Amino acid sequence: MEKASRIIGTLFGWIYGVHRFVEYSEVCYIFLSRNLAAVLLANEAALMRKTKIMVTIGPSSRDPKMLDQLISQGIDCARLNFSHGTLDEHAEVIDNIRRLSKKHNRPVAILQDLGGIKLRLGTLNEPVLLNPGDTISLVPEHETNEPGVLPFPQSGAFRHIAAGHNIFIADGTVRLTVTASSHSRVDAIVQSSGVVSSYKGVNLPGVPIDDPVLTEQDKIALQFGVEHGVDWVGLSFVRTAEDILYAREHLNAAGSKALVMAKLERGEGVDNIDTILPEVDGIMVARGDLGVEIPMERVPLVQKQLVKKSNDAGKVSVIATQMLWSMVVAPAPTRAEISDVTNAVLDGCDAVMLSDETAVGEHPLAAFQMADATVTEAETIYPYFSDLNSRDRTQAITSAAARLVHSLGSKAVVVTSTGRAAFELSRYRPNTNIVAFSHDGAVLQKLCMGWGIRPGGVIPPQQDVAGLVALVIQAGLDGGTIEETDVVTIVHGFSPGVSGTTNAVQVLDMREYLTHVNEERAAAAQSP
Repeated sequence: MEKASRIIGTLFGWIYGVHRFVEYSEVCYIFLSRNLAAVLLANEAALMRKTKIMVTIGPSSRDPKMLDQLISQGIDCARLNFSHGTLDEHAEVIDNIRRLSKKHNRPVAILQDLGGIKLRLGTLNEPVLLNPGDTISLVPEHETNEPGVLPFPQSGAFRHIAAGHNIFIADGTVRLTVTASSHSRVDAIVQSSGVVSSYKGVNLPGVPIDDPVLTEQDKIALQFGVEHGVDWVGLSFVRTAEDILYAREHLNAAGSKALVMAKLERGEGVDNIDTILPEVDGIMVARGDLGVEIPMERVPLVQKQLVKKSNDAGKVSVIATQMLWSMVVAPAPTRAEISDVTNAVLDGCDAVMLSDETAVGEHPLAAFQMADATVTEAETIYPYFSDLNSRDRTQAITSAAARLVHSLGSKAVVVTSTGRAAFELSRYRPNTNIVAFSHDGAVLQKLCMGWGIRPGGVIPPQQDVAGLVALVIQAGLDGGTIEETDVVTIVHGFSPGVSGTTNAVQVLDMREYLTHVNEERAAAAQSP
C-alpha cells in the first residue's frame, strides 16, 4: 500500500510538472508569435507605449551589456535599491546608465530608493523554528543568547505595542499575538509556524513608529544621490506629510533637485494619503509590506483608490511588487500575473515596476519584454481622456490643451522649464504621446516617469515666444517627433524658461505653418 502511494504521488508530481512545462511553453509561444514584431521593433513600440516601465537594477541586470539591451528596448526608469549594494556599485551603474542613454539617444530616469526605517530583528546565533502555541519574547537589544527571546533593536516601538497586537516576521510568514508588553519586553504566542533568522523583517500593523523617516544611512545616500544627479528619490515607509517635509528639508539642504516619491507600505500612509499627496511628486504602491500591514484582500481596492487620488492630484503613481514574480525563475509569467499588470494599466497608473524579476531574476530582459507587450496590449482598450477639475492657471491651460488634442486628434507638445506643465497635461490622459522640450536635460529625465510623456529634446533658452515655437517645431521635425503633415497643439509660457508662466496654447497645422515659413524666407531672400 505504501509503495502504491509513493507511485501515485510520483505520478501526480510528474503530471503536474508536465502541466507546468506545457503551460510555460504555451505562454512563451504565444508571447513570441503574437509579439515578435514588438520585440524586433522594440524602440518604436516603447515610444508608442504610454504607461511607463520601471526596472530594478541588481546583480542580474547591472552588467553593461544587459543595461545596454534594456535601455535600447525602452525602459523608462531604472530603480536602484539602496538597501543593497555599495555606493561604489551604485555609482558605476549610474555612470553606465547615463552613458548608454546618450548612446541610444533615450533619456532614462533614475530612482534612488532609500532603505528607510525597515523594522528588523537583531542578530541570532542560529535560525529559530517557531511552532503554533510556542511562547516567545522580544527585547530591545541588537542581539541576545537567551532561549525563547528574539532581539528587536527598535526600542521606540516598544512604547506602543500592547496586548492583542499582531507581530509579523519574515514578510508575514510568522504571526505572533502579543499577550503582555512593557518598554523593555514583549511577550507573545506563536500563531503560525516558520523559521526566523537574523535581520528578518518585522511588521507591526496599527502600531505607530516614532523613528524619523530618514536613517543616518539614508542621509549619506541622499548626499551621494545629489553628487550623482539622481532624478527621483523614493522615501520608504512614509506615514505622514510631516515625513515628506522632514525629508525635503534634508534634500534642500543638500542641494538636491530630485523629485520625491512616497512609498506607501504602511496602513498609516494609506490613511493619510490626502495630506501626503500635496507634498510629493509621486507615490509608489509597494504591495509587499502593504499586504502585511493591511489585510491582503484589501490591497487591490486600495491600489485603485490610491491611483485615482494620485491622478486627480496630478501626481505620478507606480504599482510595484510581484508584477511578474514567476519570471524570477521561470521563462514566462502566469496568466494571473499578466492580468495583474493589465489591471494596473487600466487602473490608470503612470508606471508599473519590476523588482526581483530584473534585479536578481534569471530572465531580466524577457521580463521587461513581457511587461512591455502586456502594457501595450492593455492600452488598446484604455479609457483615454479624463475630464478633471482645474485648480490653477497651469491646470486650466493644460485642460484646454487636452480637450483640443482630444477633439482635433492633434499631437501634444509641451515646452517646460520644470516639468510641471507636462505632468499636468499627462493627468488628462490624452490619446497621444506628449512630446516635451526643455532647456534642461535633467527635467526631461524626470519626465520619463510621467504617463504618455516622451522627451523631445533639449533646446536652448529663448527670449521670445515666436522664436521658441519655431525652435521647438524644427527640433521636432529633425527628431521625428513631429511630421510635416501633423496638426500640433503646443503648450508654453509667456516667459520662455521661467517656471510658473505657462499660459498659452497654440494649434498649428504643419502644412500651413511650413508654407508660411517658406514664404517668409523667400520674401526675406528677395528683399534688398
